[in-house]
Amino acid sequence: MPRAAPDPPDADRPPRDVVSASDALPPVEAPSAGFIVQLFVIPGVIVLIVVLVWLLFNWLAQMGNDPQSYVDAIKRNNAARWQAAVNLANALNNEQGPGFKELRQNREVVKELAAVLDGELAAGSMEEKPVTFRIFLCRALGSFEVADGLPALLKAASTDRDPQETVVRRSALESIALLADNVRAADSKQPLSAPALESTLLAAATDADPLVRSSAAYVLGVIGGEPLLAQLQRMADDGYADVRYNAATGLARHGDPAAMAMLVEMLDPEEQAGVKIEEEQSRVFKRALIEFNALRAIGTLLQSNSRLDGKQFVPAIEKLLKSSPPNNVSSEAENLLRTIRQRSMRDQQSCRAVGSEFMVSSMLRSARQE
Repeated sequence: MPRAAPDPPDADRPPRDVVSASDALPPVEAPSAGFIVQLFVIPGVIVLIVVLVWLLFNWLAQMGNDPQSYVDAIKRNNAARWQAAVNLANALNNEQGPGFKELRQNREVVKELAAVLDGELAAGSMEEKPVTFRIFLCRALGSFEVADGLPALLKAASTDRDPQETVVRRSALESIALLADNVRAADSKQPLSAPALESTLLAAATDADPLVRSSAAYVLGVIGGEPLLAQLQRMADDGYADVRYNAATGLARHGDPAAMAMLVEMLDPEEQAGVKIEEEQSRVFKRALIEFNALRAIGTLLQSNSRLDGKQFVPAIEKLLKSSPPNNVSSEAENLLRTIRQRSMRDQQSCRAVGSEFMVSSMLRSARQE
C-alpha cells in the first residue's frame, strides 16, 4: 500500500535546527580586572624590568671605570656592600675588562680594602655574614699585583680566637700564595716580603688544625726560600694526607727530589688516605684531583731539575692508566709518559755522543804518543 506524502513545510515557521544570531553570540560583558592586568599591567612590568636591567648593566659598566666606587660601597655596612664585593671580584678577574691592569696595581684601593679587613678583624664577629665578608676581603687582596695588603693578610692568617675563624685563616694563607704569584708575575725582581711573613707561615705550618697546615704547605711551596722549604720537607711526613700532598707539590715546584716518593703515592689509584677524609659523594672527584695534581707536579719537578730523568715514575703512571681514570687524568698521564720517554731517549743519545767524543779523543792521544 503506498505511503502518504509528508506534509509540506510551514513557510511561516523556521526549521527547528536553525539558530538565530542573538542565540549564537555570547552575552557582552565588561572586561574583568584580571583581564586588564594580563593585557596591560604584566607587559608593562616586563618592560620595566628590562629597562631596569639595562640601567643596572650601564651603571656597572660606569662603575668599572671607577674603582673607588667599589671601595666606597664596600665600606657601607648595608646589603649593597655584597653586590659591590661581587662586582670588585669580577673586575679583578676579568682580564678583558676596562682598567683591569690599573685596578690590580691600584695601591690606594688596596690600602683601603686592607683597612676594611683590619676593622672587620677588630670587630671580631663570628656570625656567618661577617666571617664570609672577611673571606672575601682576603681573596680580593690576594688578587692584586701590589703587596700593600700583605700585613692585613698576615694578621688574618694568625688571628685565631674561635674555630669559626679557621676558614678566614685558610683564605688568608691561600691569598698570600696568590698574591706572591701575582707580584712575581708583575715584577720578578720584587719577591713578596714582610717582617712577619716567615714567622707567620712557619707558625701556620705547625698549627694543630690539619686544614690550616694544608693551606700553609701550599703557600710555603709558592713562596720558597731555605727555611720554608726545610719546613716543607718535614711536612712531607705529616699524618694528614692533604698536608703531605701539598708539601710534595710545593717541593716539586722547586725541583726537590724529596717530593718523589709522595708523588708516587699520589698516583696510586688504590691509595685511599687522601680520599677517605672526604664525604662519599666527593671521593671520586678527590681521587681524580689528587692524581691530576701529582702528574702536573711531576712535570714541574722534571722541568725544575734536569738531573732527574723521570724513569722512576713510569711504573706508577702505567698503573694509573690501567685503572681507567677520567679523561683529563688519562690525557695528562699519557702526555707525561711521552715526555719522560722522549727525555730518556735524548739522554741516551747525549751519552752516546759523549762516549764517541771520548773514544775519538783517546784514539788521537794514542796516535800522538806513537
